[in-house]
Amino acid sequence: MKQEFQTICPLDCPDACSLLLTVEEGRVTALRGDPGHPFTQGLICTKMRTYTDIIYAPGRILHPMRRVGPKGPGARFERVSWEEALDAAAARMREASARWGAESILPVSYSGTMGVLNRNAGQRFFHRLGASKLLRTLCTAACKAGLDATLGAGLGNDCAGMARSDHILLWGTNPATTNMHILPFIQAAREKGAKVTVIDVYRHRTAKLADAFVPVRPGTDAALALGMMHVLVREGLIDRGYIGRWTLGFEALRKRLEEYPPERAEAVTGVPAAEVERLAREYGRARAPFVRMGIGLSRHANGAMIVRTIACLPALVGAYAKEGGGLFEISTGAFGLDLAAYERPEWSPGGTRTINIVEVGKALTGALGGPPVKVLFVYHCAAAATLPDAGAVRRGLLREDLFTVVHEILHTDTVDYADIVLPAPTFAESPDFFTSYGQYFFGLNEGAIPPRGEAKSNYEVFSLLAERLGFEEPDFREGLWEAAARILDTPRLRRAGITLEALREKRYLQAPLNTANPFAGGFPTPSGRLEFYSERMERMGLDPLPAHVPLAEGPENPAHAGRGMLQLVLPPGHHFLNSTGNGGARSMKGEGEQRLFLHPEDARERGLAEGEPVRVRTARGSIVRPLRVTEDVPRGVAIIPGVRASRHSPDGRGVNELTSQALTDMGEGPCYHTNLAEAAPAGAENGREGGPALTGAAIPATTQAP
Repeated sequence: MKQEFQTICPLDCPDACSLLLTVEEGRVTALRGDPGHPFTQGLICTKMRTYTDIIYAPGRILHPMRRVGPKGPGARFERVSWEEALDAAAARMREASARWGAESILPVSYSGTMGVLNRNAGQRFFHRLGASKLLRTLCTAACKAGLDATLGAGLGNDCAGMARSDHILLWGTNPATTNMHILPFIQAAREKGAKVTVIDVYRHRTAKLADAFVPVRPGTDAALALGMMHVLVREGLIDRGYIGRWTLGFEALRKRLEEYPPERAEAVTGVPAAEVERLAREYGRARAPFVRMGIGLSRHANGAMIVRTIACLPALVGAYAKEGGGLFEISTGAFGLDLAAYERPEWSPGGTRTINIVEVGKALTGALGGPPVKVLFVYHCAAAATLPDAGAVRRGLLREDLFTVVHEILHTDTVDYADIVLPAPTFAESPDFFTSYGQYFFGLNEGAIPPRGEAKSNYEVFSLLAERLGFEEPDFREGLWEAAARILDTPRLRRAGITLEALREKRYLQAPLNTANPFAGGFPTPSGRLEFYSERMERMGLDPLPAHVPLAEGPENPAHAGRGMLQLVLPPGHHFLNSTGNGGARSMKGEGEQRLFLHPEDARERGLAEGEPVRVRTARGSIVRPLRVTEDVPRGVAIIPGVRASRHSPDGRGVNELTSQALTDMGEGPCYHTNLAEAAPAGAENGREGGPALTGAAIPATTQAP
């Protein structure tokens, strides 16, 4: 018997696709896009096209296991029952709480699933337990902080509106790889004459399809935006009516812009002054220009300020209010869920410490102080591969006194360090409902097949653990959809007719927002206006105006002058989503060998040749990768697409060995793309042959302009 089930893609992607799964005899035999979804329109990416490889992967974890023998690569496990596994986890939690306090227990989770119920299922359990709280900032925290400072919320004009734009800037984003469902809207605009320009640090798939490509030095995008704004104001290409009605602080901004003529923008960004002027004039003369920013912009140490600054640009020309115009980066502020009613933050004892996920390496190695972490519970997060400063994370995971539980679908790097392994379901086996951070629709997944083996969802696991620890609160006994109904039960959503019943009937519902112009009635800032000048930032001791802040790990820092350093950026791979896809045979084949990409002159100066192994070193560690020489990468920049598990890397080390635990300027996000690196033949000592080893792992994230 053949059946088709409508589901939602659970991966950490802005698109949250609606999918149709064909099931025959209890097995998923086909997966395709749902043509009825207004945003995703039946299209699916290469990652999801091969997802059945993960559902039925040979490395799928199907039963609870206990480690026997040493931790680390090659670790061996024996099968145990769920009762044994949960009893062991509960016993170690009780012991840790009694001996070191509940803060010695640390949950680590992120976005292995974006389903609202399962992604957040552990929150109330760990709050009730009194465990250390985890600040989950890896993805949108810094960009949301930047948007909050200017717009007041993580909102923007719907990307579907790009179909009606006449001028599109794709800034720091590669939608052909990371956001493919906006491509039809872009193509529709191009067919009507719109120009598409990509601004980014290297020429990627999308840049090769665009009308123009503007390479910019990593971490300098704010200077480019300020240079463009200088030209707009100087040449009168601004909407004074919109500025007067809907913005705050224009005169202060105008004075700041005097500091950023195109010549200064060129000196900082590498974009010629004439090109800065051309970009500004084309943007200012467009009827309805649209800017689609990528989250990668915020993964620099100055990332929140970059986002804040670019978000000012559409206000100067009134684009936020124009049909087909505006700006978009994330949509997280649109959905209005009552997550507190589900997560129960009030159950966490007062004064309980919070550990940023960026600093898990420090927490596990004792560098943060406070109670030692004695029990680690990792769920929907490939911590050993995806967290910053992976070397520090791995050293912490190797501690013999650390008891680690890992709830996972496949045997990942993190599983190698587990004491107890619990089998998790794929999205095809696990009901949930979804929001999105790249569009404005709720979605529903009621599951398509039973869980394989003995897999249990996050929701089930934490309910079972709560029972073992004697937690009597009724929350832990409520059904999955009962919890969903509570989260959706807010006055705003009720008024819009968004209920669990409506979602079950219609499968997807639009968030209660004017998505074409979410700021038609004003901005959710303290002033009700877009804030060029932010008094909140001033009170925080930050620059209240947009600015370019040089990176400490960047070429403007005189400490690095003359050292031949490269700015290393780690963009997403085309066939992987973070580490998801590493377990699929077709994804691995499609992605091919992970390589270091360098400009021909940078390779020549270092004596490096195509295909040869190169040691890439930062202040945190080093890895070896074969070289690809290409003019798609500008001089002074190094690119390694990620993320690949260490088990699939030629030297047994992943790219996050090179990244730091530094925090962004606002939002406390990661600095994945702020890395000064050396590249040398793999056999050379101390990075560059004959040169000094890199030092300075503790240098600050940013520095004031020299």
